[in-house]
Formats: sequence, structure tokens, C-alpha cells
Amino acid sequence: MDSPTTILTAGLTIGYAILLIILLGHDREWQGVGTRRWMILTLLAAMAGTATFLLPENAHTSATYADYFPGDLTQPALTVIAINLMLVFFGHQTLRYLQFRSAVTFSITGLVWWIGQVMICMVEADSVMGQEGWLGSVVDPLDAPGVLVVGGWLVIGAWLLTAAFYAFYRARLPEVANRALVWAIVILLVLLGAVLSASGSEMLVEIGWGTQFIGLAGAAYSLAVYHVVDIRRMLRRTTATGILTAVTALVVFAALVVAYRYETGTDTDSGSVYVILALLAIAVALVYMPLRTAAQHIADRLIGMSGERSAQVLRQFSEDITGVVELDALVDVTMYTLSQVLRVRRGGLILVTKAASDAVAIRPAAHGMGEMPDIKGRIALKSPVYSQLARRRAPMLQYDLDYGRVYADVPAQERRFFQLMRMSAYAPVVVQGDLIGILCCGAKATDDPFTDQELELLMTIANQAGVALRNARLVSDLRRRESELTDLNVTLSSTTEQLERLDNVKTDFITIASHELRTPLAQIRGYTDIMEAMNEEGMLDQDQIAGMTGNLRKAADRLEDLIGAMLDMSQIDVNAMDLSFAQTSLENVMRMAIEPLTEAIHNRKLMLSARGLRQLPPIQADMQRLVQAFRNVVLNAIKFTPDGGRIDISGRLVDDEVIIMIKDTGIGIDPANHDLIFKKFFRAHDPNLHSTGTTKFMGAGPGLGLTITMGVIEGHGGRLWVESPGHDPETLPGSTFFIALPLNPPSDARRVKPFAPSTAQEFDLTADAVRPPGTAQRDDSARDSAASGQTAASAPTLMRPPEGLRELLEQRQADGDDG
Repeated sequence: MDSPTTILTAGLTIGYAILLIILLGHDREWQGVGTRRWMILTLLAAMAGTATFLLPENAHTSATYADYFPGDLTQPALTVIAINLMLVFFGHQTLRYLQFRSAVTFSITGLVWWIGQVMICMVEADSVMGQEGWLGSVVDPLDAPGVLVVGGWLVIGAWLLTAAFYAFYRARLPEVANRALVWAIVILLVLLGAVLSASGSEMLVEIGWGTQFIGLAGAAYSLAVYHVVDIRRMLRRTTATGILTAVTALVVFAALVVAYRYETGTDTDSGSVYVILALLAIAVALVYMPLRTAAQHIADRLIGMSGERSAQVLRQFSEDITGVVELDALVDVTMYTLSQVLRVRRGGLILVTKAASDAVAIRPAAHGMGEMPDIKGRIALKSPVYSQLARRRAPMLQYDLDYGRVYADVPAQERRFFQLMRMSAYAPVVVQGDLIGILCCGAKATDDPFTDQELELLMTIANQAGVALRNARLVSDLRRRESELTDLNVTLSSTTEQLERLDNVKTDFITIASHELRTPLAQIRGYTDIMEAMNEEGMLDQDQIAGMTGNLRKAADRLEDLIGAMLDMSQIDVNAMDLSFAQTSLENVMRMAIEPLTEAIHNRKLMLSARGLRQLPPIQADMQRLVQAFRNVVLNAIKFTPDGGRIDISGRLVDDEVIIMIKDTGIGIDPANHDLIFKKFFRAHDPNLHSTGTTKFMGAGPGLGLTITMGVIEGHGGRLWVESPGHDPETLPGSTFFIALPLNPPSDARRVKPFAPSTAQEFDLTADAVRPPGTAQRDDSARDSAASGQTAASAPTLMRPPEGLRELLEQRQADGDDG
């Protein structure tokens, strides 16, 4: 190897050592991208590959170095193997840097490829890999190591370049896209340098060394610094400078040609003269362009011409926002200024309010340049974000937030908020020391990163918008509070109206309850008076006793039902209605609920149908309470559906919930009363028209049935609601009650045995129990007569009723009671 090559090889080896020292000693300002470990391995492999050229070409056959070359491995092949190991390490570093998960897959594949070529070179005695001209003879004759190496180069090049350009394409931030573009250039340089260095031709090898070193130096630079050079801006400036230089050279060349012809006084063309003039013109242009740029820069500094257009736009912005008091209008003016000054594609305003002693709340204004996300977030007062924006009053880049070491401790929720904003730069809006907003803008139309001058312009716009933003937010808050006050007044009016209605309910309940209690008591008192009078006259026979005791039993049952309803209501009020759950068929529950009402449905000529219940799955429920709840709803439909109407019951399974629908063709319910009908004692109709008939049309009870039903259904973890277009006794819009029950009760459902009110049997108060000894049992016909609702008026009149009893019985008949 000649002396210049040795010097170059030694110099490059020292250069790689310097790069290693820089990487090992440099403290990165950024985090989250790649790792330097694989770059260090890359530089060590590159240094080893370069150092192999210091060995003589026949080192593998010389006595001095032969022991270091196992098998048939040669010095040229060793150089290629070292270069290929460098490519494997470099490829892993590239994929880690570009944040691809395929780095490990690449490394495994690359190491298998590298080990394969090492093994082939050790056993292939005729391999020409690494020798001069070997690339041209890989295929003819076929050289297995050469084919493996060249194929691997093609795969590595395609893999890494595809990854780099895809990272550039998917980059959301211009700084990230710029890093991907810089690394794509680095990949090209390293691959080209590696191929030339392994070519075996001395001139190409030396060019390859330099190219490879430049590429690896660029890679080390990208890993060591935070903001890399803006490639796209540099290319645009280079192109613009080249065009201006060419135009200037043409002008100078034309001037020189004219001067030459004028000086010589001849039109004779001389090619060599024109070449000299052209070279002179290019030299003048190359000298003129940097001098012109420097002079323009000095002039701009002296006479203040830099950014004249920006100053005009900012001055106009300051005038436009003076009278702005609407937040949307302020955002529009601000976004227009940003688009004119910074040429951004997106922008918006983040509103900041005090949320707690240790944080502020942030949310983007709904209006902006481009679509704004509907999100909310918080910034901790100890967060680096708040420190940068509020305390330092300095702009912040999304790139810094994602990769800057100073932002490494930012909470994940804060980082996620700004990522969802999809912006590139943020500037604080501070008024009187308080952070009240954050002006943000997206990528520029050119996709260039923001320069320091552009960030200063963004800060200027944010500072000018501060007072206007404070005024706009004050106006917005006043209007919001005015709207809230209006809504509050409406709510208060509605609440007052409901309270008045509920207050009337108390009076109505007293009227209804007194009637409900006095009617059965009057029946009991009346029949006992009759029995006493007839007994004194000795005119009482068994048939009369059976009829009267039957009516007495019905009156007692009526009282028992009323007391039971009140007890149930008291249990619901104190959350004491405990339920006992077991597997239950809803079809059986509905059948048990309807059976006692069959006669009333028949007498009222109503049509009742039930469908879809048999297919429903069994549920965990308290059957007794569920029967009670279903019966109350069906009874409500019977009472408010005119004779000849229709009641339809259906069920369906929705997810893990069973929904029972009870629809009638009755008078309907006013939408204003849809919630109130489930309140205790509430009646949607005039209580003065109250009838004690439990199944008569428009009949009513104490107003507890639907309330108890609601308590039972909610105790099962279900829901109960009603839908009705309105109340109209003429058109009969009807109502539909919905009962939703889960297949399995919730974990907090009460599972203790339910409270059971005392029955007549517990007190042994049946007619048979109180019959005097030796009295014959009444026959079934008498019992049926009593159950059918036979009244005292229909019993055989053997004597005149006591004084005052006639008026009581006439009142009872006028009430329409069937018992």
C-alpha cells in the first residue's frame, strides 16, 4: 500500500476514534429516540474495516499474519466482512432512530447474513470477494460469497431507505420529518461508501472511505445534536442561490462578450476566448452572490427593512383586535394574522382557567383554523410545560415536548393533550402575570421547522392578543352566566310548580285516604248494625249471615290492601324493602299477576293479549314482589282504558336485559306527569271524581301502586318509565309502560327475605274461625254469592235497617263500589 493511502487510512481511523469520543462524552439534550450504543458499535466496525487496509494484500499468506486468517479467508474478504458488519450495526441504529419495531428482526436477519458470508469465505478457496474488479465477476463465473454480499446490500438498502422515507411521510412534526430526511441522506452516503470501499479498486476504495466517513459523521451528528440542519430549507436556498448565480453569470458573460468585441473591433469568434470569458463570468458571480447577501443583511440591519410585510400585518392585527369582544371574532382575526405572517395551515387558541391550587384547566376554543378537538386537560403548576409558558413566558415546540430532556417529567395526561391538539408551536398569552391562554399553530405550508425569528413573531401576536382575549373571555363568561341564570330561573319555576302540585297532592291524599278508609269502615259498621238488629229480632238465618259476612270480609280485605300498600311504601321510603332472589320465569310472573284480574277484564269487555314472554330467559328475581309490581301496572292500564279497549303485553331481550312493555288504548298521560305519576299519592285527575272501584274506569286508590312498583323494580336493579303522547279522553292516545329487568341482579341488590304483612289467616279472622260452635258450615253457593259482591241492599230484607243506615248504603251505592 502506498504512502498516501496509508496516511488516509490512518487519518480516517483517527477520525472514527474522535467520533467515538464525542458520542461517549456528549450529554444529549433530547430523549426518546434511538440509542447511541449501536452507533458506537457501528463506528468500531467501520474503524476495523478501514484498519484492515493497513495490512498487506497477501497478509493471509504471509508468515506474520497467516495465523489471524482462519481457513481460506483473505485480506480483501476480511475488509468486506468488516464493512458488512458495520452495515448490520448501522441498520439497527437506523431503525431504532426512526422508531421502527423491526430493528430486532433486522439485526437477527443481518447477523445470519453476515455469519453466512464469513463461513463461506472460510471454506471457499477460489473466492475473489474484495479483490479488484470482483463486483464485475460475481455472476460469471458464479461466486457464492459475492452473490450473498451483493444481495444483502440490495436488501439492506431497500429496507433502510424505505423506512427512512416512510418515517418522513408519517411524521406529524416538521422537525421529525427533517430528521428522517437527514437520515435518508446519511443512509445513501453510508451505503455508497460501503460499496465503494469494498470494490477493491484503489481509487474507488479511497472515495468510498471518504463517503462512508461523511455519512457516519452525519449519523453521529444527528444523534449528538437536538435540532439538525433544515435540509429542505437548505435545498431551497441552494437552488435559489444557484439560479441567481447562473443569471448573474449570464449577465456578466454577456457584458464581457460585448466589451471584448467592442475592444477588439471584430466579430470573429474564438472558442477559447468565450470559454475564458464564461469562466470569468462564473467566478465573478460566485464572488458577487455572497457579497450581495452580506450587503443585504447589513442594509436590513441599518435601515430596518427586514420583515416590512410582517410589521404591516402585525400593525393591522393590533388595530383589528382593539374593538373585538367576541371570542370567535378574536380567534378569526388571530388565525388570519398567523396565516399571513407564518404561513401556517392550522391554528387555534387554548383557554386556560384556574382549576385548583396546584393546576390550571385547559381546553381548546371550539373555533379555530382547521378542526379543533373536543378535549379537556390540566397543567400542573410544577410541570415543565407551565414553567416554560407561564414563568419564562417563552414559546414551546411540540418537538421539544416530545423529545426534549427538559420535558421528560411532563405527566402523560398533559403530553397526551398536546399530542391530540396536533400543533407544532405554542405561545403563552399572559395578562398581568396570569396565564389566560395559549396561542398554538400547526405546521407551515412549507413544512419547515419554526425558526427563532418566527417564534418571536408568534410571541408578538400572543402578547398583542392578551388584553383582547381577557375582554372576550369576560364577555363570554357574562353571557354564559346570564344563560345559566336564565336556565336556573326556568328550573326554579318548574320546581316551584312541581312543589305546588305536590302540595296539592297532600290535600288530595287526605281526601282520597279518608274516603278509602271510611268506605270499608262504613260497610263494616253498617253490616254489623244490621246483623245485631236482626239477631235481636230473631230473624237472622244462615243465608243472610253468609251474605253479610262475605261483604264484611271484602271490606276487611280492602282495608288490609290499603294498610299493606302503606306499609310497603314506608319500607321503600326507608330503603327497607328486602328482596329474596330466585330463578323466576317472567311468563309465570305475568300469569300470576293477571289471574286475579280476569273477571274484571271480562266484565269491562277489555281485550288483553300477551306475546313474546315464553321465549324470554329466566331471571333472578323476587317472584312475590314482581307479581305485585306487574299487577299494579296492569291494573293501572285496566282502570284508565275505557270499556271495549285493548291491553297488549309483550317482552323482548336486549343485551343482558329483559324489557316488558304494557301498552293500552286508554286516555293517556300528559308528558308533564310522566315522572310525577311515580310519586306517592300523586293523581293526574281531579280527586273529587274519585271512585273506590279498583277496576272501574277512572277508578283510583290512594296513589301508591306505581310508587311501590317503581321501588320493587329499582330494587331488582331495573328501570320503569312510561311513554304517552298526551292525555285526551276523546281520542284515547294510550300509554305504554316499560319495565326493564337485568337477567342477574346487581351486586348491591338486597337479598334478605322480604317483609310480609300479616294476613287474615295469621289472626284467624276468617268466617269459619269465628263461627259459633255447632253452627253448620255455609254451602259453596253462599260463598260464591258473597265473592260476587252481593251487597246489603241485595240481601233479603227481613226488617227495616236501623236509623241512618239507609243513607250510608245509598252513599255506598252512589260511589259505585262493587264490594
